[in-house]
Amino acid sequence: MLYGWSHTLAEAMPSRRNFGLDLARAVAITMVFLSHGVSALESLGVGVDLFFLLSGFLIGRIYLRSQADAHDAPGTFTLWGFWSARWFRTLPPYLAALGLFALAEPHFHNNPIHSYYLIFAQNYLGVSGFGPSWSLCVEEHFYLALPLIGFLALRFVGRKRLVWLLPLLALVPQILRTAAVLGGGLPENWYWQTHLHCEGLILGVWLAYVFVDRPELWHKLRAPAMPLVIIPIAILVYQNVVAEQPLAFRATVFLLYAVGYAAWLRLLYDVRWTPDSSLGKGIKETVHGIALASYSIYLVHTLLFTDVRLLIDGWPRGVVKSGTILACTLVGSGVFYFAVERPTILLRDRLLRHG
Repeated sequence: MLYGWSHTLAEAMPSRRNFGLDLARAVAITMVFLSHGVSALESLGVGVDLFFLLSGFLIGRIYLRSQADAHDAPGTFTLWGFWSARWFRTLPPYLAALGLFALAEPHFHNNPIHSYYLIFAQNYLGVSGFGPSWSLCVEEHFYLALPLIGFLALRFVGRKRLVWLLPLLALVPQILRTAAVLGGGLPENWYWQTHLHCEGLILGVWLAYVFVDRPELWHKLRAPAMPLVIIPIAILVYQNVVAEQPLAFRATVFLLYAVGYAAWLRLLYDVRWTPDSSLGKGIKETVHGIALASYSIYLVHTLLFTDVRLLIDGWPRGVVKSGTILACTLVGSGVFYFAVERPTILLRDRLLRHG
């Protein structure tokens, strides 16, 4: 079933996709998916920080290449053009998922959706339902701020200095967290808040800058990245072994994850795989399919988990029940992709092409 679903997704996607980036995306959504579906794997929720690196890298490349094109042909880059392309990609599926959560609220009574969800304010005003949406707020705030901050940086600092400016900016959330700790403690649910948890996005943009403007440095980054890939794994082990981590560690952990995941992304980008066997081809198409539907999976998986659990509530607990919940949720997310996300992508591309 999974192979057939992913094969259909693979047929629907553009052929020029980077396998390493799709592998990173598939790993990230699998971590998040399992963390919400299997209580014993809750710590895998840090896969969202890998998503932050990916988003920063991919959107950073788009922005930096657009700015370079605008330098050669003035007027080709506009703020509204950048924002509308991004919002057209992310908002319709988000609003559709938001509607599904709102419709489900009378039945579940534990997923209240407030009007401020429409303006991505829940990571500051409170996440009462649609839990994963806090990270979507962080990303949307970043998409809004990137071209504005980029304009100021390019105008007053210069493009060449981004090589050291961006790493310094990535330290700002850590500085703010440290200041909060010294001032009496971190606020409740601080990890939801954009200004305290955006270093991964910034480091992703830095990698994008190196990729676009400094290809010789991009090549040199392979060597230091190799030992750094162990960081996220080491942190996960530590967090599962040590029940009570020191506050200083908890205030620093997301910077460490960002650095480790940046190393993952740098090395995974170079991964190429052309399998000959049917098994290898099936695995590759499964990776591509999961990566392609990752946004849809992220949007609706927690709601589908709840729905499926209610439908099979009478089943005895065990591997069969858990496997059924996970499989049905994955298939339902694929349906959401084809019904909502993919038509949105096609419409956006058509409008931008003719716009």
